[in-house]
Amino acid sequence: MNEDRLGRALLRAPVPDQEEAAERAWRVLSAAYAERDRTTPGRRRSLRLAWMAIAIGLLALLISPAGAAVRHWVRDAVDIGREPSSPALTSLPSPGQVLVDSPSGPWIVQEDGSKRRLGDYRESIFSPRGLFVAATTRHELLALDPQGEVRWSIARRGPVTHPSWNSPDGFRIAYLDDRSLRVIGGDGLRVIGGEGRGDGLLRQGVAEVEPAWRPGADHVLAFADPDGSVHAVAVDSDRELFDTGPAQVPVALAWSADGSRLLIARRSGVELVDAAGTPVKRVRAPAGTRISALAASPRGHRFALIVRSGGPTPRSALVLAGERGHSRRLFVGPGAFSGLAFSPDGRWLLLAWRSADQWVFLEPSGRQRIVAVSNISSQFSPGETGPTRFPRIAGWCCAAP
Repeated sequence: MNEDRLGRALLRAPVPDQEEAAERAWRVLSAAYAERDRTTPGRRRSLRLAWMAIAIGLLALLISPAGAAVRHWVRDAVDIGREPSSPALTSLPSPGQVLVDSPSGPWIVQEDGSKRRLGDYRESIFSPRGLFVAATTRHELLALDPQGEVRWSIARRGPVTHPSWNSPDGFRIAYLDDRSLRVIGGDGLRVIGGEGRGDGLLRQGVAEVEPAWRPGADHVLAFADPDGSVHAVAVDSDRELFDTGPAQVPVALAWSADGSRLLIARRSGVELVDAAGTPVKRVRAPAGTRISALAASPRGHRFALIVRSGGPTPRSALVLAGERGHSRRLFVGPGAFSGLAFSPDGRWLLLAWRSADQWVFLEPSGRQRIVAVSNISSQFSPGETGPTRFPRIAGWCCAAP
């Protein structure tokens, strides 16, 4: 029996005491909800909440070794996202700057809550130390300073999307020109295919997924194909390091802080591979749920995932997962969570709760504090009188230069 067949067999194998554990979990969750909210009307709503808890628990169970996570998710009561909130963003709970893509363009939010709009651009991303921002228009990639001054730009025929700036040296920027993956130097100089100004074509016909740079000075880039294959390429030599093979097209790609692991998030589950592309873990999302976003911690091998459930009353959950079997649900709420980012020191998570028009700052360890801020859409669309579109979190980077 080869390794893949053995892995599938192990996944199908029943977990010892799993039926008894599920029965105990149901009793504990039912009792917890009966105590937590006696005024909640309707048995159907309680059942939906309980099943959401079980779905998130199953995700934790799958990420961790068989049976180990049952202890974690059974003892946690499900939060329903009823947090007191501030009407305005007056400060960040951790040092750094948050980059936000709004309908009016990207904004930089400082630690004291002050904001600066950079211009009429579509997407943006920080350079590794937050000294510059890469931004896009429909047909341009530009490098800006924190005051919004343009340092250089390059125009392309197709729509320019998904910029990604490598770390730690900041010498490479990858982006999509329609379905072509291109790379340019952080100073606007060509880095593939010769000298002089311009950029270089790395691959054609790629999927519309933001590419992910592996941390380090070797300039390794991960990207996806339309058939769901994920590739890692050493950009400077154009040498392919691995290809995972066809699968569902990823939702997002992210490397661990030390570059030893790549997390591939697909709607139906997640896959963790090492730097050579060898699978470390494969996890299926529970039935009726899908993964919609992920973020990698700047420290260690922790990842945060947004898991959504469908049905007439959709709900979303924020799950913190680790390679060694530690996973837990941090926050659950009705509607859609649309994005997340770790603080530069890894001590806080910023969750975008689109359905509530809120940002929720969570401290995943220690005292597990939660700070919620309302009216996010209007704060990044000043002067608008009609409905505004909820902004996108583009990054949480370093302290102001």
